[in-house]
Amino acid sequence: MAKVVFTANLKAYTGGITETEADGERVCDLLIALDQKIPRIAHYVADEAGALRQHVNVFVNGAMVRDKKSLTDPVPSGATVHIMQALSGG
Repeated sequence: MAKVVFTANLKAYTGGITETEADGERVCDLLIALDQKIPRIAHYVADEAGALRQHVNVFVNGAMVRDKKSLTDPVPSGATVHIMQALSGG
């Protein structure tokens, strides 16, 4: 089981939830489990092909996911996963 933390600016997409737990051996599996708890959150994080959307960053134990196309980065048991909106601009 991993602890999943959402940044406050994602409350509109999470129904006000800022923290939850979910199972998944890989980030893509974790998103499937999260989507059962928080409907449509997987659609916000990943596109139709399963790739990470440009405006979202995911960190597992403080490290940004490397596989942004298939989200196959491992999620160890007891990990902390942060999902946040990517900020850009100048």
